[in-house]
Parts: sequence; structure tokens; C-alpha cells
Amino acid sequence: MSSAVRKEDIRFLEFALSRVAMAAGASEVHASYIAQAIGFAHLQGKLNQGLGVYEVLDLSIKSGILDMTSTPEVVDEDAAWAVVDGNRSSGYYTLNVMADIAIEKAKTSGIALVFGGNHNDAGSFASYVYKAWQHDMMAFSSNNTPPLVAPFGGRRNMLSCPPFDSIAPSGNEPPIWASLKFAEFYDADISEAVLQNKPMQGKWCIDPETGETTDDPTAYARPYPGYGRVWGYSCGGQIESPRTYALNLWTEALTAIINPLGVTANRISDTDDYQRALTEGADVTATVGGSYYICIDPAVFGPISAVKARSDEFISAIKATETRPGQRIRIPGETAFKNLVKGENMVDVLVNHWEPFFDYIAGQYGLSEEILKSEFAALADPQ
Repeated sequence: MSSAVRKEDIRFLEFALSRVAMAAGASEVHASYIAQAIGFAHLQGKLNQGLGVYEVLDLSIKSGILDMTSTPEVVDEDAAWAVVDGNRSSGYYTLNVMADIAIEKAKTSGIALVFGGNHNDAGSFASYVYKAWQHDMMAFSSNNTPPLVAPFGGRRNMLSCPPFDSIAPSGNEPPIWASLKFAEFYDADISEAVLQNKPMQGKWCIDPETGETTDDPTAYARPYPGYGRVWGYSCGGQIESPRTYALNLWTEALTAIINPLGVTANRISDTDDYQRALTEGADVTATVGGSYYICIDPAVFGPISAVKARSDEFISAIKATETRPGQRIRIPGETAFKNLVKGENMVDVLVNHWEPFFDYIAGQYGLSEEILKSEFAALADPQ
């Protein structure tokens, strides 16, 4: 299976994702949330959070922990906060519900916090916080994951590799937008390194017996049959910096410890458990223990025009700073923002994610790349 990159139309990608999700039992609304968030990751250039991340949903369906037909619901709330039970749905559905509630509450309270729990993977969090930006608000959001990372100085995985996104209002310049993870790698980095026969970007794989580190994950990789992104691994995951470690633990506190529905990462099933769920029918937990979405509406505290002006002035000043030889000033999220603004349609897709989705996952529902492209073309030209 090749690991090359191919160019594809984002509109077809989102159509195919939505169509497959509905074939798996998702409502049209649920399917559109999945397609939009995964497509959004491609616009960002976060290819490991793109098409291949649907494999996590497929794995969760097969493991019996994801109910594509269920609907998240608010189980507790007040003026500035709420708690949303995902009812074993996907995080794509649950996080969109959480974002909409937080945005609406922040309009009157100035700041709103929404907790989520009992849901599965949500992919990249960029599209959820971008919703707040579209309302001239600030947001930051995350969830925890299965244990994919060892504690700083440890050798066995106990911590999650949490995604994190935050965005602030802006005017004509790109917004201040953070989109990252609080660990060095997760499963997609293992599969990519092995499939492309290349080392990891650092000596991040910790041998569980010796504690020695290496940048070669080959001996520890545990492929899942049919998948090109979602793999298990037996090594520990190295956290290189105490700063990243602190942010990882801080995220756990917010997603799972103070969250009334939260389950901490050490109590979530690990990659070996999910392997056994596929091969032996073992019982496993949801792939997420808890999530949060915090939204701030600056317009409650003063003119939003002033906020945008300060943001633009700040970003302009940063971009005008003298550079080092051969370097340029980069603003996090700038490329993704420009793609969104200009309505970019052609995006990169990893071939080792494309083939499993269309040949393996879609095939389970009697679908294929050819069938989906034919359906997509018929919608575009109904005559």
C-alpha cells in the first residue's frame, strides 16, 4: 500500500464520508458533522486527522461501543454551563452540540463551559472552535483519548494524546489559532513511519521492557487488518518536554477529572484491548473519556471592533519582525485560514488512507469509489 499523497476534491470527500456514515446508521445531520470535520482537517493540511480518521469510527462500530443512531442530549445545565451525554454517539456529533450550546450561552453570560462524556472519537477539533470564530468569539476545546503516552520519565502508556484547538476573533489578518496535540505522537504516526519506511521525528518509542528509546517503531507496530491509519503499538510514547507533560495533565483535569461524566485516560481501553475486541469480541470502553468546550464572547465586555483591531495590529507587528537568514515569520493556522477564506476545493489525501476507506470500509455497505463518484456526479448534474 503506497503512502503517496493524491489531490482530491473536498466536495467529493465530504459527500463520500457522509454517504458511508449514513450507510452505517448515522442521521443526515450526524453524517454531515462527520464529513465537515474530517474535510476541515484536510483544508488545514492535517492529513492524519483527515480521511483515515474515519477508521476510528469504523473500529468503534465493530467494537460495539459506537451507536451511530443515537443523539447526544443535555443532562444538566445552568446559565453559563451545561453537561452533554453523548449517549455513545460519535464525538463529531457531540462536540457540535456542545459548541452550539456554549456559543449561545456565551452571548449572555460572556463565558460558557460545556462538558461532554460517553461519546467516541471527534477527530480534529479545528472545525468546532472555528464555529466560535464565525460568531466573533473565542473558544478552546479538547478531549482525552485512550492511553497512548507514558508519564514523563515512565515507560508504559497511562496518559492520552489529546488534541487541542483554540481560536480568537480577528479582523483582516489571520486569527490567533492554535491546533496541536499534547504529546509527540499517536497511532497515525506509527503507521505512517512503518508504511513509508522512515524513522519517527524523534526517539519517541520507549521499549516497555528495557526503557530504551528509538525512532524506529517497526518492532512495536500492531496493524489492524484493513486499516491504513489506525494501528496499535506496544511501545510507550515519549513526552519530550515537561511543558508538554504539564499541558497533558492539565487537559486530563479539564476533560475528565472535574467533568461530571469524565473517565480518566488510565481507565480507557488501550490499543491491545481494541485489537482483542475485533478478534475475540472483548468488552472495551468508548474511545473518549471526556471533553470540554469553553467559549468567550468579547462583545459582552466591550466593542468587538476593538478586539479585532488589537488582534490585527498584533499579528501585523509579528509578521513585520526581522527574520533570521532563510526563515520567514509563520502564524499558526495561517495556511488553513487562507484555504478556508478562498474556498479551496482541491486538497491532499494520503493514499494509505484513501484505499482502506473506499476498498474496505465503504465496501462493507456495498459502496466503492466508483459508485460514490457516480452518485456524486449525478447530484452535481441531475440531468
